[in-house]
Amino acid sequence: MLLQRLKRFRVAPRGTRRLRLKGGGVREQENEGPAEWIAAWQAHGEVVLPHRRRTLWWRAGLTFVLTANSSLSLVHNLQDRDEPLIYLVVMVLAIPCWAWFFGYTTWQLVTGRPILRIDQIGIHYGTRRRYQIPWERIETISDPIGTWLFAYVNIRPYNEKPQRIPINHAYVDELHLFALWLRARLEEQRNSASR
Repeated sequence: MLLQRLKRFRVAPRGTRRLRLKGGGVREQENEGPAEWIAAWQAHGEVVLPHRRRTLWWRAGLTFVLTANSSLSLVHNLQDRDEPLIYLVVMVLAIPCWAWFFGYTTWQLVTGRPILRIDQIGIHYGTRRRYQIPWERIETISDPIGTWLFAYVNIRPYNEKPQRIPINHAYVDELHLFALWLRARLEEQRNSASR
């Protein structure tokens, strides 16, 4: 029933993404939407979702402006000499943090990583083993938690605390539909395992 509801829902395509596969090949995939997820799942047995570039450009621009503003503010306050010491210490600590975040966002923009991959084995985020959850370990997949920009989907493994794989708006616009689609995949995997 859930899968049939998702099949009826159509999203106007926003373009395509070029995805690099493990074997070195490249595959075109329509951008996010239930129809595209279902088509990719049926054709390839996996859905690969890299970061949306628009989100990364905004994040890179914002962190660059914050880094530049913090640096110029520090230079100005050092010339003033009547600023409290705590203010200068906070500024000195803020600049490397903003610069690191700008560098990390730029790395994501250039490399297209980390990607979110859903396949027959489970849900994978990036290449680290701690962010890979096989289907048989997943107890529940929650509805999106949080507000629009900070919303994410919680995945609860059996007998463990919820693992927060960052399935958020950086990957998918329709988070609530993506959570429904993931639950349908989980039920499908459970039904195939019980046969």
